[in-house]
Amino acid sequence: MEFNFKKWVQIINLLSILEWKSIDKLKVLKLIWLADRVHLRKYWKLIAWDIYLAMPLWPVASWMKNIFDQNEEYLPKQAKKYIQEYLHKYTHKVKSIKKVDYSLFSETNIEIIKEIYIKFWTKSWRELINITHNYPEWTKFEEKINNWIISQAQMNYFDFFKNIPSQDSIFNISKDNLELSKDIFEESRQFSYLFA
Repeated sequence: MEFNFKKWVQIINLLSILEWKSIDKLKVLKLIWLADRVHLRKYWKLIAWDIYLAMPLWPVASWMKNIFDQNEEYLPKQAKKYIQEYLHKYTHKVKSIKKVDYSLFSETNIEIIKEIYIKFWTKSWRELINITHNYPEWTKFEEKINNWIISQAQMNYFDFFKNIPSQDSIFNISKDNLELSKDIFEESRQFSYLFA
């Protein structure tokens, strides 16, 4: 995984602007997971390429959370400076203070982020938590998390390809296209390991 803090900042910045320039931490982290899940299923790539953790309230994009929190313990100095150039943090929200650098996004990245925002913008972070808790990448750890056996677990990207009977329509992709995306994703990961 490439440490791409500039793109991570711009994803948060874009969602902040879509949310009238200010967005809640829990909401932004849920929308990022939704966008990555849809983008991976549809275009065989993740937008954020972050490490996702199953935690009690949510699937968490771990580096995005550190960026949102401006966690100096984990972020290099140049990341902190870049974050503060684009985002102002207050309480549990961030406010956009500079235009989005769209050069860091592909057309499909922007398409899916906007599609997710339009679909879910009226949902509160509590409603988004309930949605995220229906999907296999989180439910496979649910019992251990709820019984305090573990506090978090790393999610497997391949679980993002799994369907559930009551899934939101935004995840509905034909079986053939879904299998093709999964196969291309798997091949691309195997190929990247050869040159790591």
